[in-house]
Amino acid sequence: MKQARTTGLVFLAGLIGGLVVYHSLMVITGQTPVDRELLDEQHAELEQLREENLELTEELFSPRARGGIDFSGLESPYDSQADSAATIENARALAQDKNKFLMVTFGANWCLDCRTLHRHLNSEPVMSYTNDLFEFVNVDVGKFNLNRDVAESLGVSLTVGIPVAIFFDPEGNVIGTTNEGQLEPARHYSSKQILKFVRDIAERSRILAPDSVE
Repeated sequence: MKQARTTGLVFLAGLIGGLVVYHSLMVITGQTPVDRELLDEQHAELEQLREENLELTEELFSPRARGGIDFSGLESPYDSQADSAATIENARALAQDKNKFLMVTFGANWCLDCRTLHRHLNSEPVMSYTNDLFEFVNVDVGKFNLNRDVAESLGVSLTVGIPVAIFFDPEGNVIGTTNEGQLEPARHYSSKQILKFVRDIAERSRILAPDSVE
């Protein structure tokens, strides 16, 4: 985003600078310079173009996912201060006590796919199914420099990208992980696909990419 904005500003600055040099050369060589009113109009047009360029840059690079999900708010589902190892241990005990499945997702707040997945998991169609069946935990990996040891201890790999998750059955046994990147492109999935994904885990104990679940 910063790179696109800088490129646009450099272009506009060069254009303005060119007009100033042109005006100065005409004065030095004795030619009739552009009148002040015309020059002011040109500067006004350039300023308008600069503002439009910034608006377009903001729109193009604002975090939006398919389906109109807007992440311009302050939602932060991943807590960098949490004791993730203890949180997971408590969640596993709670899930077994309630006879529920457990999904532990490793991700980060800067990750659009991670936040999209979180939104889908908390959407009405998914929650209607998972409320009585699943417990959920989010683990923050920061810039891949947080909780790597926690992920590795569970057999979760961050090499393919995030979000990546591990699933436990109601008895506490590991069903599997999404180490092959099944959830990584979450911004391209719909809530309906995520619903099919969790249903396939609960009902068939298998983990497929959401866009391949029948």
